[in-house]
Amino acid sequence: MKLLHLLHSSLVLVFLLALMLMGGRDGDPAQLAQAEARYSEGMELLAGDPNLAREKFRESADILAASELDTAGMHFNRANALLRAGDLGEAIASYRAAQLRAPADTRIAANLAEARGKILRPLGEPAPTTLDQARGLWSWLGEHTRLLITAALGFAAIIALSFRVRATAIACAALGAIFALTVAADITRRTTADLAVVTAPTTLRKGNGEGFDPVFAEPLPVGTECRLLESRPGWLEIEIRDSTRGWVKATTAVRVP
Repeated sequence: MKLLHLLHSSLVLVFLLALMLMGGRDGDPAQLAQAEARYSEGMELLAGDPNLAREKFRESADILAASELDTAGMHFNRANALLRAGDLGEAIASYRAAQLRAPADTRIAANLAEARGKILRPLGEPAPTTLDQARGLWSWLGEHTRLLITAALGFAAIIALSFRVRATAIACAALGAIFALTVAADITRRTTADLAVVTAPTTLRKGNGEGFDPVFAEPLPVGTECRLLESRPGWLEIEIRDSTRGWVKATTAVRVP
């Protein structure tokens, strides 16, 4: 009975987690339609009035940002609008946000590669962490799908236990726990992401002040991806590609949401 109670409690927690992840996924239809309309207007104006077109794309991106949605689709659409608007750094940050939520989506990977191709002097992205590498083992299966599988295995374990088939119940519970752990790892990675992107040409300095020497002779280009190490008033300590560290002005970089 104790095992049955434990499985039931675990299943309830899984459903609560699913509701948290899926809650508000659709957003406000009118708001999303407005963002799509602004994007379409921008596409129509692109050939005749590029400047006005960029304003429309930026409006579309701003509407999506205000929607309070936190899905791969929203970040992907916002990144597309930002890229059209010419905001390369913010676009890459949004593509990375989308990729954190849907790492196996080939459209996101393709558009991110296109955006990275526009960087003037690409320095490469930071090396993946151990958790990033581990996620490759299960990223082919969507997060919500894994949640549903976890719930199904929980039900199967409860049913098996009610019929006193303990071996099957334990196997289902163990497999469900593995799937649940992969979801927990994804959420942990997403909520603790320390990624940032340079949004304006900036000098990487050896300290948090204008008086410190530059790390490189040339400024970091827009679109440079980095890891955030520390934050001080007006300054951010970052790490780029081959573990090179330094400080940039806080207004020249944006955190990946």
